[in-house]
Amino acid sequence: KCQRCLDWYPRQILAGKTYLVTRRCSERRFFLRPCEETTAIFRYVLAVAAQRHGVRVHAFCVLSNHYHLVLTDTQARLPDFHRDLDGLAARATNCSLGRWESFWDPDSYSAVRLESSEAVLEKMVYVLANPVAAGLVRRGHEWPGLWSAPSQIGGGVITAERPKGFFRAAGPMPASAELQLERPPGFESDESFVEALSQGLREAEDRAAAELAREVRGRGGRGGLGDGTGRGG
Repeated sequence: KCQRCLDWYPRQILAGKTYLVTRRCSERRFFLRPCEETTAIFRYVLAVAAQRHGVRVHAFCVLSNHYHLVLTDTQARLPDFHRDLDGLAARATNCSLGRWESFWDPDSYSAVRLESSEAVLEKMVYVLANPVAAGLVRRGHEWPGLWSAPSQIGGGVITAERPKGFFRAAGPMPASAELQLERPPGFESDESFVEALSQGLREAEDRAAAELAREVRGRGGRGGLGDGTGRGG
């Protein structure tokens, strides 16, 4: 069947599966452009949605017009997780931007099931190298938006305070939520996995830098890194 026909089929949601998830802003506009308020909102709603639905988060990167996650859906509740994550992120960020129109692209989120440990590692490298591949920064950790460092896996709990503004102090949302970055299934230890992920990330960053240098030479030396607001893949 063609891809258009397949898109009409319901998603197969199975417990314990790991996914690369992507969601893009409407018209690829920069609604998620890095700032303190946007970062606080997304970190908080990600932590809340993950806690509610038993989702284990392994890596994340929020660029200006889309985000990537690698996660494991332990309870087969991925649609519920995205209902809360995307709905709350859209409404709260729209409120902070003073707008009320469509926030996300009309297509639903993309969820690519990762069937092997090699695929999981590859896609986590892809997610964390995304700002570098887009020519925005030289190293992923330099990205000013929300980005998860490999060293956070198995590390301390990330405590996300409820942002002011959209969320009512006396409302149903918790005052804070905790997010723990976990090692994905199929790897023996946090230490060995973090080492492999860090090495893969460095290699991907180096390849991206070399490719960017070739492109700049091809333009006669014009161009360079972006201003930290751009697109990514």
